[in-house]
This record gives sequence, structure tokens and C-alpha cells, in this order.
Amino acid sequence: MSKKGKADEIWKFILEARNILLTTHVRPDGDGIASELALLRILKSQNKHVCVFNQDKTPDMYAWLPGAEQIYTIEEGIEPSIDTLDLVILLDCASRERIGVVSERIQHAGRIISLDHHEDSECPHHGCYVDTEVSSIGELFFSLIPDIEEHLDRDIATCIYVSILTDTGSFAFANTTKKVFRIVSSLLNYGVEPDYAHQMIYNQRSIQHFRLLGKALERLQVDCSGSIVSVLLPMSVYGETGASNEDNEGILEVIRGLKNCRLIIMLRQLDEHRVKGSLRSTNNVNCNYLAKLFGGGGHLKASGFVVNGDVNEIGLSIVEKICSEVKGKGWV
Repeated sequence: MSKKGKADEIWKFILEARNILLTTHVRPDGDGIASELALLRILKSQNKHVCVFNQDKTPDMYAWLPGAEQIYTIEEGIEPSIDTLDLVILLDCASRERIGVVSERIQHAGRIISLDHHEDSECPHHGCYVDTEVSSIGELFFSLIPDIEEHLDRDIATCIYVSILTDTGSFAFANTTKKVFRIVSSLLNYGVEPDYAHQMIYNQRSIQHFRLLGKALERLQVDCSGSIVSVLLPMSVYGETGASNEDNEGILEVIRGLKNCRLIIMLRQLDEHRVKGSLRSTNNVNCNYLAKLFGGGGHLKASGFVVNGDVNEIGLSIVEKICSEVKGKGWV
């Protein structure tokens, strides 16, 4: 799939709405949060009543983004008044279930649509605009919003820049195209500061992050081919290091630098009953296909899933199943 839905129809729905709620997936990342904040400012400039409402709180590395203090979250016990919603927009979500408990709060919305770029993205009843060839929702805005540069200012441009920056792996992933660089170049004209954005996102790690990283590196396992790397992180590791969910950010990127590595499998205990799986590939290994085996999904080279269980009990069997699939497909 490349595109699903029509940009002009979806933009028309948005312009027709008066009271709008924006939301993104649980455990939000840079693309989800930054695209929410960019669209928030764009729609407010169109005299819309708009709010951003997520299940989980904004990670500290994105709390500096313009407008981040306006985000309502269930985790922090701060919810907006949403009695009369004309429109709900899901950003960077492959399905409505991915927004978590927020889904329960929007039952009576007049219309629900989505803006996404994931493979196998579901389309809500009222419509969607999905383009799997774009790097991020920030890039998607440039085909969705007519004359988008007329809406840009420094804050909006900064948010779109961060959306693209984080979902291209700082312009290192294969989704970094000529179009991405053209867009980013245009954003710099509005006062975006790349060095400041990089500093705030990637150079503000906690000591707990580095302790967790150390534990993860100690636990690395490599298959006999040397190309499939796995790491299992039980709850005890988080207790030893004092690390939180946010401290997982960046660990996969470090492991990606291992010589000859083609697939990374990270399995971590999410809570007492669930295991979070994260997959990253550096060649033709289809992470989206592998994640779907466990009820998840995502992109070709970056996907995830959540399963019930204890990582100490089910982790090795998950790794073995993935390795068997990868070798059976001839990907390594």
C-alpha cells in the first residue's frame, strides 16, 4: 500500500469542523507529539477550538516543544472538556486501539479520521489519509495541507522538523529522501535551530538511561550467523537501575551500530503482565511482517508488538520464532 484516502477530502472534513481533538498512540514518540503540536497551531490559526489529548504523558525530551504544556494526558490526570466534539484526528496511529484509554473518551465524537504512514494502517469509518511512502506525519502535512507554507511560523516549523528528524533517525534511515531534505531546507527559513533540537532530544539523557543501557549491552545475545541480535530486559533490571519507560529511548540506536547486525530484537517487561517487543532491521528484514506474527505492526525496518507474559518465561521462544521466520524467508 502506498496511499489510502484523498487529501483534499480529509482536509475538507477538518476545515468543516469547529471543535477538534487531536490524539496519538500510547507511549508517544517525537513524530506523534510534534505533529500534534504543529497541527494544533495550524488549526487554531483557522479559528478552531482544538485540544490535544493523549493517554500517556509527554516524554521529557519533547516537553520543550512549543505548546507541549497544552497537552492533556490521562496518565497525569488532566483531561479536557470534550462534551461536543465535531472531529477527532488520530495522528501516527495504525488503529484506533493504539490510542489506548482515550478511545473510550471519544465515543460520541461526530467524526473520527486518521492521518498515518504505517503499513496495514486501518481506516476509521469516517475516513483517513495514509501515505506509507512518507517518512513521518510532519512530511505528510505537505501533501495534506494546501499552501502549507502560508501557515508556517517558527514554532510550527520546529514541530514539523522534529517530527521528521525523529522518524528518519536523524536523517540516517532509508526513508530520508530528496523530498525530506527539500522540506527540511524550507523549514530552516522559518528559524528552526537544528543544533538546539538535537541537543534537547538526544543529549539530555538521565543517568538511569545510561545504567539501563549498560545492562542491555551486558545482556546482548547474537545468533550463530552474527546478524540477529537480541536482548531481554526483565522488570528486575528497571528496579536495579531506577530506569523508567522513557529511559529505553536510544538503546536500539546504539545496538544498531554493531558490525554485521541485520536485525535487533528487544523484549522488555512493560508491566507485571505484558512484554513489549521492538524490532529494528538494517537491510531487507521485514520488521512489520515479523511484528504481525505477534499482533503488532509498524514499518518495514521498525515495528513493535505487545504480548502477555513474563519476558523470562516467553522471551527465548519469541526470539527463536523470529529467527526461524527470518532464516526461512532467506533474509539473513
